[in-house]
Amino acid sequence: MNNSNLKNKMLLSYGMAFLVTVLTVLYSFISEEQPVAFCGVVEPRCGNTLTENAKEGRKLFKSICASCHKINKKLVGPALIGQKLDTIYFVKYVVNEEELHKKKSKKALSVNKEYKNANYNHQFNYLTEQNILDVFEYINN
Repeated sequence: MNNSNLKNKMLLSYGMAFLVTVLTVLYSFISEEQPVAFCGVVEPRCGNTLTENAKEGRKLFKSICASCHKINKKLVGPALIGQKLDTIYFVKYVVNEEELHKKKSKKALSVNKEYKNANYNHQFNYLTEQNILDVFEYINN
């Protein structure tokens, strides 16, 4: 009887281990993890996928902008969501921020006032206008 009891306990243990393994595998197929971008923002889901331009913008953002900016929170520079920048102003700011300061742009001056201790200057004149528009599309997607 003691041998039989031991066999039943072992079978029960193996059965439970098997059941846990099967349930874990099933759960991994059922629950879809949302892919997270480098900045911690969940990628668009439910059919709202990135366009080719926004994908290119994401690459540029990661390689150029991400060292100072996050999409949804402050880093060295301001969070980019919620800045309410129109495309024309965004292009001007990225290409030559210094020119906007010379022209006393209220928006450029207010950003610099808040981040006056940061040593930066947006002069990405090597980017094409399309590159900048791609980044803008990615930010606003």
